[in-house]
Amino acid sequence: MKIRFILALLAFTIAGLAQAEQGCPPGQIPAQAGGNVTSCGPIPAGYYQQQQQAAPTPSGEWIKTWGAVSVGAIDSTTSYGVTAGKLSKEDAEQDSLKRCASHGEDNCKVAFTYYNQCVAIAEPQINGLPLSSGSIRFVSAPTVSKASSESSKKCAEFNKKTSGVKCKVVYTACTEPIFRSY
Repeated sequence: MKIRFILALLAFTIAGLAQAEQGCPPGQIPAQAGGNVTSCGPIPAGYYQQQQQAAPTPSGEWIKTWGAVSVGAIDSTTSYGVTAGKLSKEDAEQDSLKRCASHGEDNCKVAFTYYNQCVAIAEPQINGLPLSSGSIRFVSAPTVSKASSESSKKCAEFNKKTSGVKCKVVYTACTEPIFRSY
């Protein structure tokens, strides 16, 4: 019985040594030639770390679009020149000035510019007529509804001292970025 136990122990020991001869010591990996392990070498730094994937290559670019509002007046009547969807701030401003002047005003000035947003203009009115001494409010926001509510609110706050004033949104527009594929 003791002999069988010693033989079994010896067999397991020899099998373990035989298997260890096929592997490499800790900290090394097998080097292969023709599919056979020929030697062992040190494990390179980062060998067991997951390889990072390359960042995706963009397929295009987003281009800003601009809008502008110009304001002028003739005989205390306010006129607006508005534009949206222009590719530069300068183009938007020039177009809004041109549109304002087309009503006959010679005192048009750029009052508001914006890009990739929506805009709303709220003006103070009494009995449905613009109030020449009131303050117009321009607001840009991500949506027309948000820009409209904010411009109305700001107009009402600013003109609250004048009795009978109601602020009305008189213009809304949005400029949206353009995607250009490569």
